[in-house]
Amino acid sequence: MIVTILVVAAVAWIQRATWHQIDLLRSVLEGHSLATKQEGGAQAFAQHDALDSLRRVWFFSLVLVAAAGSMTVAVFYRRLIAPLRAQLNENRIYLERHEKLASLGVLATGIAHEIRNPLTAIKVRLFSLKRSIPDKISLQDDVRVISDEIHRLERIVNDFLQFARPTELECQPLNVEKIVRDVVDLLGPQLARRSVHLIQETTPEAWLFADPQKMKQVLINLTQNAGQSIECGGSVTLRTELASQTLFGRRRDVVVIEIADTGKGMPPEVVNRLFDPFFTTKEDGTGLGLPIAARIVEVHGGIIEYETRLHHGTSFRIVLPRVSDHEEFSQNIAC
Repeated sequence: MIVTILVVAAVAWIQRATWHQIDLLRSVLEGHSLATKQEGGAQAFAQHDALDSLRRVWFFSLVLVAAAGSMTVAVFYRRLIAPLRAQLNENRIYLERHEKLASLGVLATGIAHEIRNPLTAIKVRLFSLKRSIPDKISLQDDVRVISDEIHRLERIVNDFLQFARPTELECQPLNVEKIVRDVVDLLGPQLARRSVHLIQETTPEAWLFADPQKMKQVLINLTQNAGQSIECGGSVTLRTELASQTLFGRRRDVVVIEIADTGKGMPPEVVNRLFDPFFTTKEDGTGLGLPIAARIVEVHGGIIEYETRLHHGTSFRIVLPRVSDHEEFSQNIAC
């Protein structure tokens, strides 16, 4: 707005100055023949002064127009071109990641098939062996360890498939308060045994168009991680707020579900690899929980944000598009 006013003012000033100098130049040209016949040179000097003044006005006008044009281009770039370039780059990264995941999904299906077949055969043989071996404690322990490791391999394969394959959603109207309460009821007793208090703050009325099982999976994963980060008692708080935020280049009304803990926080070397597949700090973890959660939220049209302070705790924020009216559910295209 300010640049527009400056440009208009500059053009108006140039117009006035130009008409004035044109009138002056006309008078100079009309008196030129007379000036050459007169003695002395007063009129000639006046002509030269007028021409010099005209040159200065035109030079200053060009400088002013160039400056105003540069300012206009700079503002235009900052307000229009730069955001478009940032959005284009974000979309390019998003498409590249999905192309890689699509290729990974094809590879994962083949690998999982090749791994599951021998695992199934091993489980059958192990079951038969368990029934035939003597009841010696050492032998039974060996069988138990083998069985546990087989189940661990199966879990890794299933998690890998879930991460690599395109997520299929069964969306429906979803009350945010209800799904948060379900997670609190499910995990509250489990965390309480570790002296971790699970708190649900007052939840505003909010609706999503989402897959209930997938969203519950995300909340359970993040809440369990929050509880496991607390070593000597503490709390995990689930809170919900309504906001307006830009998601994938579009301003939306959103629901923010926050999972905040009072745990030990995360060091920089962990934060930098937080969503890397197969990166984990847990002895029995697969390193696929957070990548799967991020992908589920992403296909719902949302994002996961986080903030952590070492020795002060971590907060994860699930940001999802909000549907303000039940009639809008059928028109929502996030799923």
